Amino acid sequence: MEKTLNLRVHKRSFNENSNLNEEILINQKDVPDVIIGDVVEIYHIEDEESRLLLQVTSLSDEFQQKGTVSIEQSIANTFQLRAYKDVIVKKVDPKGVALDLVEMLFKDQYFSRSDFWRMRNGIIGTCVYLNKKIEHAEMRQQVMEMWSKGERVMCGTITEETRIVYRSSTAVVQIFIQMSSEMWDFDILGEDLYFEKALNGFLTDLFAKWKEQNCQHDVTIVLFSRTFYKAQSLDEFPEYMRDCIVCDYKGRYYQDFYRIVVQNERYDDWTSTMILLRKLCNSYKDKILNYHKQKGHKAPAAYNSTAAQGNFLETLNMSLNLFEGYYIDRNFDRTGKVAVVITPGAGVFEVDRELANITKQRTIDCGIGSDLVCMGEQPLHAAPLFKFHNKLAKTSLEVGDDYNIPHWMNHSFYISKSQIKARLQGSFIPRIKPPPEFNETQRRPSERKLLAHSPNKQIQDENNIPFVDYDEYDAQIWKLPTPNSTRFGSLKFSYQTRRQPQTMAEAKQIKKPRKRNVSDDYPSMAVEKGERRGSPAINIPTLSRSSSSEDISSSVGCYPIIKKPSSKESNESAETDDSFFMRRIVGSAESPVGYSRKHIHQAKSRRALINPFAPSRMQFKMTSNRRRWVHAFPTDPQGAAVQTHHYHMYNKRESSATLEKKLSRDSLKMSQLSMDMKTQSSFSNFDSTEKFSEKFSEPSSLNRIPSGLVSEDKFYVGSVDSSPTSSVQNLERLFQGSSLTSTLQHNSASDLGSLGGRGMKKARENRSYLWGPTGEQEWSPDMTTGQDWFPAHGCQTDSCLVKPILTADIHSQNFCAGISVDWKSLTMPASLPITTDYFPDKRSLENDYTVSQYTLIPEDVNSEFYSSPPVTEDDKFYRRQPLSVTELFRELISQRLAQGFQIITKKKPPKQPLDTMSVGASPQFQHTSSLIRARPRSGPQEEIYLSIGLIFHKLTLSGQTIQVTQYRPRHEQRQLKYLYHYRFQVPDSPSYDVSTSQFKNEKLENYNWNYLDQYICTRGEGDYGLLDPLKYWRSRFFLLPCNNPATRKIIEGNDSIWPRCDIYQTRSKQELQQLISGFVRFLETLNKMRRTAQTRRQKHSGDNVSSTPTSDQQTSQASQKEAVLLSVTMASSKLIEAMKDPQTGLSMLPRQTGLPESCFIAEEAVDWCIQNIQEVKDVTSGIGLMQRLQDEHYICHSSGNPQHKFIHGFYLYNIVSPKDKPKSDMYGPSYNYLFQNEWCEVSILPVVRERAEVPLFTMDESPCQVSELWVNQLINDWRVLSGIDTGAQGWGQQSGSRVNLCAMKATLTHKYVQVDVDGNNKSDRPEWASARYHAYYSPNAAFELQLQWMVATGPILQDLVTTWGRKAQACGFHLLPVPGDPFALPSAPDSDPLRGPIFVPLDIASLSQGGKPVFHDLDQVAKSKKLLHFQDEIIKRYGFMPINVCVSETHRHYMSDEQQQYVHCTGGMFILMESSQVTSSPKVIKISSRVSKKSAGELRKDYIARQNSNTSNTEVVTQNKVGFLWSWNFMSSKRWRSPNTGDEIFQDRMLADFRQFCANENNRLKEFWNDFNLMFAL
Repeated sequence: MEKTLNLRVHKRSFNENSNLNEEILINQKDVPDVIIGDVVEIYHIEDEESRLLLQVTSLSDEFQQKGTVSIEQSIANTFQLRAYKDVIVKKVDPKGVALDLVEMLFKDQYFSRSDFWRMRNGIIGTCVYLNKKIEHAEMRQQVMEMWSKGERVMCGTITEETRIVYRSSTAVVQIFIQMSSEMWDFDILGEDLYFEKALNGFLTDLFAKWKEQNCQHDVTIVLFSRTFYKAQSLDEFPEYMRDCIVCDYKGRYYQDFYRIVVQNERYDDWTSTMILLRKLCNSYKDKILNYHKQKGHKAPAAYNSTAAQGNFLETLNMSLNLFEGYYIDRNFDRTGKVAVVITPGAGVFEVDRELANITKQRTIDCGIGSDLVCMGEQPLHAAPLFKFHNKLAKTSLEVGDDYNIPHWMNHSFYISKSQIKARLQGSFIPRIKPPPEFNETQRRPSERKLLAHSPNKQIQDENNIPFVDYDEYDAQIWKLPTPNSTRFGSLKFSYQTRRQPQTMAEAKQIKKPRKRNVSDDYPSMAVEKGERRGSPAINIPTLSRSSSSEDISSSVGCYPIIKKPSSKESNESAETDDSFFMRRIVGSAESPVGYSRKHIHQAKSRRALINPFAPSRMQFKMTSNRRRWVHAFPTDPQGAAVQTHHYHMYNKRESSATLEKKLSRDSLKMSQLSMDMKTQSSFSNFDSTEKFSEKFSEPSSLNRIPSGLVSEDKFYVGSVDSSPTSSVQNLERLFQGSSLTSTLQHNSASDLGSLGGRGMKKARENRSYLWGPTGEQEWSPDMTTGQDWFPAHGCQTDSCLVKPILTADIHSQNFCAGISVDWKSLTMPASLPITTDYFPDKRSLENDYTVSQYTLIPEDVNSEFYSSPPVTEDDKFYRRQPLSVTELFRELISQRLAQGFQIITKKKPPKQPLDTMSVGASPQFQHTSSLIRARPRSGPQEEIYLSIGLIFHKLTLSGQTIQVTQYRPRHEQRQLKYLYHYRFQVPDSPSYDVSTSQFKNEKLENYNWNYLDQYICTRGEGDYGLLDPLKYWRSRFFLLPCNNPATRKIIEGNDSIWPRCDIYQTRSKQELQQLISGFVRFLETLNKMRRTAQTRRQKHSGDNVSSTPTSDQQTSQASQKEAVLLSVTMASSKLIEAMKDPQTGLSMLPRQTGLPESCFIAEEAVDWCIQNIQEVKDVTSGIGLMQRLQDEHYICHSSGNPQHKFIHGFYLYNIVSPKDKPKSDMYGPSYNYLFQNEWCEVSILPVVRERAEVPLFTMDESPCQVSELWVNQLINDWRVLSGIDTGAQGWGQQSGSRVNLCAMKATLTHKYVQVDVDGNNKSDRPEWASARYHAYYSPNAAFELQLQWMVATGPILQDLVTTWGRKAQACGFHLLPVPGDPFALPSAPDSDPLRGPIFVPLDIASLSQGGKPVFHDLDQVAKSKKLLHFQDEIIKRYGFMPINVCVSETHRHYMSDEQQQYVHCTGGMFILMESSQVTSSPKVIKISSRVSKKSAGELRKDYIARQNSNTSNTEVVTQNKVGFLWSWNFMSSKRWRSPNTGDEIFQDRMLADFRQFCANENNRLKEFWNDFNLMFAL
């Protein structure tokens, strides 16, 4: 169908019922064959290049214009479609325009990975175009980029096979800048220092791109380095330095330093940060190297490490410790996490092997992006590159280096403007940094003769490592063998010469060549003395062959001893019992790692080493870890996943295309490379046929040609240049002259591509390249990380993966170095894809995995609900509908995705169940067809596979049953641990503090999936509740009073006139009563009570008193008369009638589902009694009167529990009608056991006295009592009053066969309640959450509310919390997010290693008078009490309030054992007041770096003791440091800030002034001390 229509445009309408909401409006009469859901193509006749695809979603009768088609205006503008011009409208097949990859962009939202999957399911089958905005279940996203068949496109359709990548412009970004010694070197052009290149170049460009893309990342910037000390033993260090000194494997002593510049900041303009960075970088080196120098103490000389020797992996693990707690302190406006490391080096790092394994596994399991940006020149070898520590160098004969290429890390090389300009001018830019000049004359002759010697002089001479002429060795290594060379050969050795060899020939004569073993984990083997095995390893040439021999080298890359037969069915190498058939371990190639010992069976196993200069010659078995990120990358025209910022130029010559067509994409790797090849070009590769792979490839080196097959013409297919024509001829000659002739002679050249298709596809699935995150992109020396600066004539390519030439002015400020850096990853980091394509084969599952299964039958688990379903609306409110079997199946998938699993796309479910197949279609089954059709359906059938690491899950839905099959490795992965010591300095801290952190990989197989599945099945309302091992999400909030005049005064103060910050006043009794009234209104919002102003009368006589009569004067007079008549001596029935009076009585709640009639709030009832009953003067007497009415069964708790006592606060009670009065105090049938699950009830501490009425403190009172925060547990325990502790009765008892978890988990200070997350039914699934909140509220303290969930959508929760925050402001509060533990120490298991509280010391010594100590006349107990009161009064003057009430069994409660935390009324700062014991003779403790089990208070005391531990006077640290721990609220972003919260300037002023006050500047502390003594009565 093709139709010519006239184009119109329309603006989108926000009216849901309007047809203008549609993207395309078309008259069905013009296109009769188009139906809803079809995809049409629209383009101008004269401009066929700009084509638009749209999906018809509506055929409204309202659009009657014939011969026209209308498109939404913004879409027409994007695709340059002109109105009133004719366009071609053509119906297309959705499969023909299907997309391979779609990148979605979102901002200011939190999505879990299960939300990604639900969004993907919601857009399958739809048509998308560039910048299209999509919304699903309140989740908003925008189409950013689309790929199809290796090309970037503007529109297309999304199918089941389309891979979707989600990118966030509001992520958590940690930028680490390595301040190694190279940072102060000039770059290769000699124009800038490397740190200037990093700051003025890369970071400036990065921040510019963030601003251009409107990114609002949560950024932390850290400077880090490693400092070595010239010392031979620890005794050379002063005592105060030894706590953090570490000795490495070479015996060198070092310390690691971290300087946090900014932490969790979101800026629109990073100019001020760049200025700060430049200042810190200029002074960093001198400060670190001289940090420990003190007068009177001699410290070893310090020097900065190189980039390769630095603490690179340790830094990555620091960020992993933070990122692994993604579910803790969950913020609703950020998604994604990425760690960026900026290094001046070339991407080579010397690392510990065990730490590298930990880092790799943690990074892959967490799905965290790690970007390495190198300021140095791109080397001629693969990068990044790890060089493993050789810890046995001193005790073994190993002289080689072991390398590894981390595929799990994204890397880029930043190219400065100067380098771009030089390359544009044709200047030569070296890619090797010249080493420092070495004066050969200063070397001793003995050092020139012997490069290595045996560490043990008594060992036999034949075991000494000989002199090695590396030049001659390299020449032999790279010399290509002759065609007559044999692959395996025996070598003869002579051991007659005993003197030290002086030449290579002598070394070859007396030494055995090194044997390169296949594995490092097989048992030691005894080999017969006469047994001779050929070895394909590259050996140092021996005297038995001439130096010009060309048959000593096999393929450079992998060197197996014995070829191991590979399975056609398995993706992994099968294990056998033969000790010689061992798998290969990756290491470095061409290194003389070891030499044969006298006793071969005592030799340790070796590794098949990696050649960093030719990593593509080795291919390795595919694993799930290797394919974890592959679906995040686009594919080139040949179908291989590639990184677009890694550019590899392809020749566009016809001969190359012919070769590509003939031999397919991946060529058969030729394994030798001549050193004298000087011309360079690129050719496509091809995978060999399956037979060829099996016959000639090694277990971990796919498609490697044996050395005997290498032709004489030095041909290399890959990234090495030669003439394409000669290359084709060489390849043909190779096939003709090799043993492949018999294998390929039945295949013509024309069908070679089809022959290789199956083999290539299978090989590509089972094998991968060592380099690169994709495993499908081949590395070569001429591959660079960006070619946008290339001249136009040099970019010859037929692939859209190469971006256009950058046309921006190189001298402009906004100029960025093209795609030399992966700007997309750094600007809009991608989340881990939800799909992968790896699954082990049947044989591997049987041999390497253990299988466990369990079955879920929702009908059986929720049988109680189905046996007696709820009837009334109230019953349905408390007993919600369980999940259906389909909903449960979808949710089980969602939960696994949220915990890091990925859906395996290649494992397709069965097409049809047996009972739905048309068996009767065949003539021989016609007699059974009617029986099959008559059989009832058993329900839906579905199967899905998921994986994470080496763990695989299969979920099978069959009818009403869900079966979960788990595949775990038979040999579990060992948990590795690494203890790390370091120093770090946070912003606003004056020194580098000592800390420790532990790095360990997580054992994913220990996750209790059976428990979580049961929790989902019961909606969290049964016997299965939320536990910490489940990693449930949680967000903590504080409700704080706002509108404080002192805050506004400080904010409005000028910089020149710095206002004092100790100006906060205690609130009056009337203000506290208003806060209580506002708190009650806020709880009405939490409980979703719709209460109008007419149903809520003025409650407090002191509030808003009017001097003039109102229109309700008669009502007021009647109220006063009624109040005079009411008395506590009256009959209870009279009082109840007065309460029920519609004019003067108690304000009742409107009728609401789940509540009985005549329901009221306890706090309002007590207040009504105070105002209307003569004898009731305070809250206590009002509570007594209401308890009397309850004892007489006139009122009852709304749950129907007669045992529930009357509790003052937001507790719900109702007036009992005479017919509902219970005859006894026992529980009746109306008792609702589930009441507490649904209603948030809080006990409110009354305001008893005005502060002016209590001018003095007494030692019998604690600060909690003075502030009316004290709760006597013996009298006011809400659990006792509500009946929870009455044995088997009360809320704690079972409801049917289940336990009320909200009651069971409740404590004295905290309660739990279910949260209706999706009250407006915006989600596409049932959702629920729970809340943990304070059981008591005081207007003098903060109120805590913590959300906890497993099944909830982030944006829907965000809308709910936003609604709460908006209602809180109307009630006189602000609701702010806060950390779960504001004072978490960096050494804590789940805390940020680079975050710690700041210690502010209190200068007690300045308070002494007459030379006597301040507390000289008091005993120890009195000293602590008075100091406690003094500290409490200080922080109250600064606007801090306790975060909770004080609970104690006795009247005398003091904070001697537990610490009290305070939060500022603006919510931006926290203070912790340690309980310090002031003694006349301070105790002396020794700082120890050992980790021991201590309480939180002891750990904090140790943390304080370590403050300023670098100074000379800290050889002994006193334990009686008095002061405060200060912490920032890093959860409060700009979204939560208002004039009531202040900004960063306000917070900085608060800390600065608080420090000045505590340091007694201007005698302020002493003046306050004198005032305090007047109030304190002994």
